[in-house]
Amino acid sequence: MPEDHASRQGTPESDEHRRIRDVYGHYQSDPKRRRMWADTAGSRRMRDEKWRRIHVLLADAGAKLADAWGFDLGSGATADADRLNQESAPLRGIVALDLLAERLAAARRTNPALLPVAGDAARLPLKGDSLGVVYQSTMISSVLDPGLRRGILAEIARVLKPGGVFVSYDTRYPNPWNRNTRPVGLKELRRGFAGWRQMTESITGIPQLLRVLAPLSDTACRLVEAIPALRSHRLFVAIKPASSGR
Repeated sequence: MPEDHASRQGTPESDEHRRIRDVYGHYQSDPKRRRMWADTAGSRRMRDEKWRRIHVLLADAGAKLADAWGFDLGSGATADADRLNQESAPLRGIVALDLLAERLAAARRTNPALLPVAGDAARLPLKGDSLGVVYQSTMISSVLDPGLRRGILAEIARVLKPGGVFVSYDTRYPNPWNRNTRPVGLKELRRGFAGWRQMTESITGIPQLLRVLAPLSDTACRLVEAIPALRSHRLFVAIKPASSGR
């Protein structure tokens, strides 16, 4: 496992950190949220398509992840970063980080191979240039404070080694039913990784539609997914230059 970057520890928590703890700590016991995150035909479809497209983009980018350390940033209770592994190019290991230790415990029960670390995504306990791949799925959109979001992106850039890969899957549109999220704009990502090789595409039919349609009709799901305006998420991949000063 990568070594600790001790100088980044000990900073007091901000109001934004406390808000995230309160909101997502409550989600763990919220029956409505648990139903949304349940393993249903709709959720499996969205997850499988996400990972299919991730691997296509990584292959197109010529990413080399074999024997590299992976990092699941804001893993939550349903960590799925183990799917970064490929039989032909297995990772050395995957570290899962979350602000809430109880979510990590749930993720570890689902996936014992993960190495859990409770911590702050804006102050990663890692040396610079130590990771081969950092993955985040709908974590950055849960952070409302723009300064904290910039800090998270800067930390990702710091800990990835030259040639390392950042994989982001996050929302494109505001969620009128959830004021505790904010979309991750393409300009925000492009600025955070300026000078890096970047690839992006819209993905995932609107989840509320797919959850209803998936048990009924594959064709209907495909029609929703084929319309760019009905794709609710953005997949973004950035590769750190071999001679980066960041």
